[in-house]
Amino acid sequence: PRGDKLSPARRAFDRAFVNAAEASLHFLAHHWLLLANTINALLFALPFLAPIFMAAGITWAARAIYSAYGVFYTQIPSHSYFISGHMMAYGHRAVAIDGALVVGGLLFALLRRRLRPLPMWLLLLFTAPTAIDGFTQLFGWRESTWELRSVTGVLFGLGAVWFAYPWIERGMRRVHLRTAD
Repeated sequence: PRGDKLSPARRAFDRAFVNAAEASLHFLAHHWLLLANTINALLFALPFLAPIFMAAGITWAARAIYSAYGVFYTQIPSHSYFISGHMMAYGHRAVAIDGALVVGGLLFALLRRRLRPLPMWLLLLFTAPTAIDGFTQLFGWRESTWELRSVTGVLFGLGAVWFAYPWIERGMRRVHLRTAD
């Protein structure tokens, strides 16, 4: 076997690497929800900081946030909230989706043992209003309102958590059991 040709130092390194990978996987399997909720909370909070930084004169930090979010989100004034006279780094719907991901993640933490995954047909029901609102606006058939973008964003975000998190939980529980040996 090839392992016989490896030096003792290389075998020790390989063992240490595998042990570190297993420990990392075990940690992720055990703490995935905390990590997901933390990341979602940060992604939700940063766009609020951009206008606050701009108002405070910390323009370099505000511009960095606007630039980072501008890669993924259109920054249209009529589709955005304003804080202290400055536009947020993303629009109404994205605020609602990210806020719903945070709230949904926290609710899932409380209900994770009892909550079953949302069936696919219900997920489609949760996401359909967002798709209809977004596409009819995109094609110029009508103009959406901040209220409608917010409500459809909340439905989408909550539906996504309810559908995905129970499946992730099941998978991570299996990984946790395998790495606990």
